[in-house]
Amino acid sequence: MHPMHLLAISLTLAGAVAAEDKKAIPSYTNDDLARVAPMRDQTGVFSTPPGAPEAPPARTREKTRGESYWRREAERVRQQVEPLRQRAEELRFQRDQRERLPGVRPVTDSQLQSMSRRLRALEQRIRDAEDRFEERARREGALPGWLR
Repeated sequence: MHPMHLLAISLTLAGAVAAEDKKAIPSYTNDDLARVAPMRDQTGVFSTPPGAPEAPPARTREKTRGESYWRREAERVRQQVEPLRQRAEELRFQRDQRERLPGVRPVTDSQLQSMSRRLRALEQRIRDAEDRFEERARREGALPGWLR
């Protein structure tokens, strides 16, 4: 027999032996999952360790608030902070007018300092009101677009 034929035969036999040695990879179907589903608690999914405190009951909402509710609430908050915004704008205008007066030094002028403090306080109140509303909305699952 020709050496090339012997080589081809030996390679064929080696491939057949390698195929037999290879383990078959199992495939799972929905039928397999349905068969083992009743035993899923045995895996520890729903079990608790001995001595562990009970988990608090899940919080349920009696009523889910939708887009129209959050849009109304956003408008209500805007209306509440509008007077604060107007007052802040007036203070900015007065402060700017005072800064333009001759001889007024912004660093040492007590009226300017007072106006700036009041302005910062107003702006902080506005931010706090808006932040409280946004945080409440976020916790209750409102979408950001509903708040605009």
